[in-house]
Amino acid sequence: MAEGERRRYESPAREARARRTRKHVVETAGRLFAERGYAGTSVRQIAAAAGVSLETVTQTGRKADLLLAAFRDGFTGNPDAVNLDAVVGDAGMADLPSAVARVAEGVRRSLPIWRAFTTAAAEDPAVAAVRAELAVVRRAEIVARLESTGLAASDRLADAIGLLTSHEAYEHLTTVCGWPHEDYVSWAAAAIQSQLTLAWRS
Repeated sequence: MAEGERRRYESPAREARARRTRKHVVETAGRLFAERGYAGTSVRQIAAAAGVSLETVTQTGRKADLLLAAFRDGFTGNPDAVNLDAVVGDAGMADLPSAVARVAEGVRRSLPIWRAFTTAAAEDPAVAAVRAELAVVRRAEIVARLESTGLAASDRLADAIGLLTSHEAYEHLTTVCGWPHEDYVSWAAAAIQSQLTLAWRS
């Protein structure tokens, strides 16, 4: 085998290793952020806990980038996912209970890292900016999904649906009020359907 061919053959293996290492670093960062908080976790601690070099962690991104990647990984299972499609998939407004169930499962998985995200946003302007951008992106995604059904969606309707499926709503009802996860899913689906019905009538 020629040297150039061997390099091309080995490249996918190196890329796969790099992806695995990145995911491991992000998962480790997420665990530490959830346990110790954003301010209480350093990049050096992430490197030590992940068993990798400090350089490997810094190549993955800044601390704020790791926090966002950890949230995405918890919510979607993919640290690089940028939209709701990674969670909802093909399930849309036509299959509302299934779509809400998938989002709720993502919320449940990512709730510990979301708490760290919220605390960090109150203390770090860079994290606050990332969190604000997430809200803007989510609103746009919900509007796009609603419009794909033929509904002239407003930002207000998208915001209401975003609130009903938010980490804050989920935590209040399941943690503070003690609702079972399944009861939250049923309630959120019914509440969203009610909002959609009102929008179709107006």
